Amino acid sequence: MSEYLLPTLVIFLLIVLNGLFVAAEFAIVSAPYARIARRAEEGHAAARRVLPVLQEPRLRDRYIAAAQIGITLASLGLGMYGEITLAHWLEAPLTRLGILSPAAVHSVAFVVALSTLTYLHVVLGEMIPKSLAIQAAENTVLQLAAPMTLMQRLLAPLVFTLNALGNAVTRLIGVPAAGAHDRLYSAAELEYLMEESTSGGALHPGEQVVLENIFDFSERSVGQAMTPRNRIVGLPLAASAAAVRQTVSAAPFTRFPVFTGSMDAVVGVVHIKALARHLAHGDETIDLATLMTPPLFVPESAPLQETLTLMRTQGAQLAIVIEEYGGTAGLVTVEDIVEEVVGEIRDEFDQEAPPFQDLGGGVLRVRGDLILEELNQHYDLALKMEDVDTVGGLIMALLGRVPLVGDRVEVDGIHFEVEEIAGLAVQMARVAWQRP
Repeated sequence: MSEYLLPTLVIFLLIVLNGLFVAAEFAIVSAPYARIARRAEEGHAAARRVLPVLQEPRLRDRYIAAAQIGITLASLGLGMYGEITLAHWLEAPLTRLGILSPAAVHSVAFVVALSTLTYLHVVLGEMIPKSLAIQAAENTVLQLAAPMTLMQRLLAPLVFTLNALGNAVTRLIGVPAAGAHDRLYSAAELEYLMEESTSGGALHPGEQVVLENIFDFSERSVGQAMTPRNRIVGLPLAASAAAVRQTVSAAPFTRFPVFTGSMDAVVGVVHIKALARHLAHGDETIDLATLMTPPLFVPESAPLQETLTLMRTQGAQLAIVIEEYGGTAGLVTVEDIVEEVVGEIRDEFDQEAPPFQDLGGGVLRVRGDLILEELNQHYDLALKMEDVDTVGGLIMALLGRVPLVGDRVEVDGIHFEVEEIAGLAVQMARVAWQRP
């Protein structure tokens, strides 16, 4: 029995070594860079060994080459030693059966030995280690850091030679060498990864929306986030105390544009706190000119990212948005800009209807000022028209006239019906389409 023990251990060891090298190869290409980097910063010794390999393509190539050489050597050893040993063990019992010729005994023993070792090699030495390494890439790559470092040192001359030959061949066929940038992802690739993570349950749908909004943030303009002019509540510079009191008490805002003549001539912004003392004391006159602060003006086409930076620099919570002809297009607040990332922020004073309500059955009730891009993002649509940003603008453009309650339009199989009008603009609309 002892004559079988050592060969069995050798065969088992070769399979284990093959599995370890397979695990090392798959773990290094699947390892989460961010988590490894964080653990390296915390002083984790194995993470410090692995991090340079993840950062530098040249070191990663050497690591993978060492693993592949290890796989090759273990596989060759298993094939050469294991097949001969196992076939030799099988020949004796097959010969005792007396039903096969010596040549047939050798052939059968060879086939059985090869089949058995192939099964063990593929299942125990390839498939299982690969699956475990992919599922637990971080732990696997850290556990194998020390032995793989030793392996790379032992095989350094061979690895260097084979890598040089491999790189020479790839250059001859026009394949560029890998660079550090190859581990970086474009915004489109990151969005695809987020979709996959959400589908797999690793990311909450709400988190995906916020992350996508962050990627889109740099492409959005002030005009897409502003409160339009027809919804601005402002104060005339010469307004009486009674008029100021009536306007402020009826509006759920803390800041009010101050204008002369019309909203196209905004001269300042007044905060409710600046008015509070005068309103509380029942003053008969209020001099808005002494209470207001200079307004911040931004063009309608200004990027949101730059506008937010400007508002932070100027210490402004509200900016007046100017259209191309110099008139007032609307106003934008820091809250409006933040909502472009995190979604609608509602408080106890908000009186507006939500941007959209899902009524079920492929039907939505949406505000006319809902940005088309937001609707597209939430429901995977592709609504788009040049110089149109909102649902109300799309309806008006399709109608070619001022909308009326009950008007219906259709584009790309999506039906719109005007439900409410505010002045000349669409207040609420119903949207319906056949969902997959």
